[in-house]
Amino acid sequence: MKLIEWNCFNEIEAYTTCREDHGRIMNMSFNGIDDQQVLENRQRLAKTLHSDLSQMVATLQQHTTRFIEVHHSDGGRGMWSRDDALIGYDAMYTRDRHLWLWTFHADCCPVLLYCRDQKIVAAIHSGWKGTVGEIVKKVTQHLIENEGCQPQHIYAYIGPSIEQRHFEAKDDIIDLVKKMSFDTSRFYIQKEDGAYLLDSKGLIQQQLLELHVPQSHITVSPYCTIENEDLFFSYRRDKSPHRHITLISLK
Repeated sequence: MKLIEWNCFNEIEAYTTCREDHGRIMNMSFNGIDDQQVLENRQRLAKTLHSDLSQMVATLQQHTTRFIEVHHSDGGRGMWSRDDALIGYDAMYTRDRHLWLWTFHADCCPVLLYCRDQKIVAAIHSGWKGTVGEIVKKVTQHLIENEGCQPQHIYAYIGPSIEQRHFEAKDDIIDLVKKMSFDTSRFYIQKEDGAYLLDSKGLIQQQLLELHVPQSHITVSPYCTIENEDLFFSYRRDKSPHRHITLISLK
């Protein structure tokens, strides 16, 4: 199976799935269209990772800024059905080893964290609503203030998502961007037609920098989900209902 790896440290594993595997559409999200194939795709992924769906956990994402700590007892939730997924959370973190945390995305931005001092991993879904709501900052700040993580030991991966040159936003979104907790003026460019091009990856990276996570510890994926049609689904490009996942686990 084709996977894009975040090659960080030997004590973690982290990947993004791609849209096809030997001609098979690798949708990973139940959407009522091809749910049996989705389940088979998930089982294929688990086998590739020498794991099992009972050691994986997913939320039912709703573009919130809510997050939750998960444990081995949550393993399997959201794997065989959406019915038992953790509802309304767009981020998870854990200290438990061999538990895979999933985040679904197409053009939205997946973000992974590894707090090396406390051996904590996190998976975050940051669409534009999560980005302007500063979900990455909220999760990271919680880990620093409540879980003992030191910023100098935090590593982050900002995964494949829409690049600024394709992310057109109107005033309704930009007005929210302007209200974020730091100066955001350099992260959007106004076009001649009045719309803006928004740098969502940059906004996410700045949330981490504001908390003193070292720049050198932040990996930003060069992949654009709009441009790399051979690798990624994209709602903005073709209204695709399919999703891939970015996932992380402590070994």
